[in-house]
Amino acid sequence: MNLSPQKQWAREHYRGVENSPKTPFTPDFRNLDEEGIRLDVRHCIENGFSSTMLASTYTSIAEKKRFLEVVCDEAKGRIKIGLNLFPHPANEAIELLNFAEKTACTHAFVGVPRNLKIDTEKDVLNYFATICEATSLPLVIYGAPSPKMLNLHPSGFPISLFNKIADLPNIVGMKLTQPIDIALAFELCEVFADRLLIGPANLASVPMIAKNYGVQWIGQWVVEALQSPSKPYLVEFMSLINRNKFSDAMRIYWHLAKAYWYVHNLQESYLHAGTHPWVHINYFHWLTGGNGGLPRKSPRPNEMEATLSSKDRAEIREAYASIGIINEIDPEEQFIVGRTNFSKGVRANEVNSTHCYSE
Repeated sequence: MNLSPQKQWAREHYRGVENSPKTPFTPDFRNLDEEGIRLDVRHCIENGFSSTMLASTYTSIAEKKRFLEVVCDEAKGRIKIGLNLFPHPANEAIELLNFAEKTACTHAFVGVPRNLKIDTEKDVLNYFATICEATSLPLVIYGAPSPKMLNLHPSGFPISLFNKIADLPNIVGMKLTQPIDIALAFELCEVFADRLLIGPANLASVPMIAKNYGVQWIGQWVVEALQSPSKPYLVEFMSLINRNKFSDAMRIYWHLAKAYWYVHNLQESYLHAGTHPWVHINYFHWLTGGNGGLPRKSPRPNEMEATLSSKDRAEIREAYASIGIINEIDPEEQFIVGRTNFSKGVRANEVNSTHCYSE
């Protein structure tokens, strides 16, 4: 099969573990904390991640551009940089892609927007075709069922439609969402593995899928939950998978299993509700040396929002301890304001809102 230059690039370069850093903010949540962004970039590199997918939550288009700009400047080519376009409508996605092409951005992540009106397969196909025609960047698509597409396929993920999308030249991979039905995952691998790289977000499925279809990258979830810069378990796991050393990889999997299933179960309830436990994700990042800090409040009034309780924090630390990662006992106040803000003397009483953090 003749593969496009983008698909060839992915097969050669898109491998290993990809994390997904969030946007740190100033204490009033009005601006990006650019020092915190730079710290997180260095943290990604120290972890040995091969790429990073920027997930800028509840930010404007201008803020997303600046986030990308600062990351590219700090990275200086030391790590591949992806831009998360999900769930932007086509006009916003194209604006971001046009900007990304002028930076050191190497790829992007796309999915079906929440506000896309879907009556037929053509509505979805047109969206992806429009995005692809507007950029030369390699694109990874989100393999996640949607209630909006139940009229097109019983799973909510119309396979015949995405079979056409997979033929587009710059569609290079598919991330399989964490709680995906195993039967749907099987069928997606059967249909797409000849053209797309498959990246399972469910760690337990990686060895089986890799053995039968090939898996050379995983990520775009809270991979920091399973390693630290001094103990890069997940990076080692994927290195073994890429060298077909499955028995050795399984030994690492069983070492990580308790910690993995904790974060899997934590995320699953939020994913089914169309969101993520953002504050918990930031806490994972912080405990292993990242910036941390509280996320912005969702602008959508009916969105399910997570609250990080003292019980949650104890469970997260226990999950780390189960894999031999003993976190330094930094003050919790440092997490609330972010590591870089705390080093400048900012304290929790200066944060405008602690809406998602409870004692």
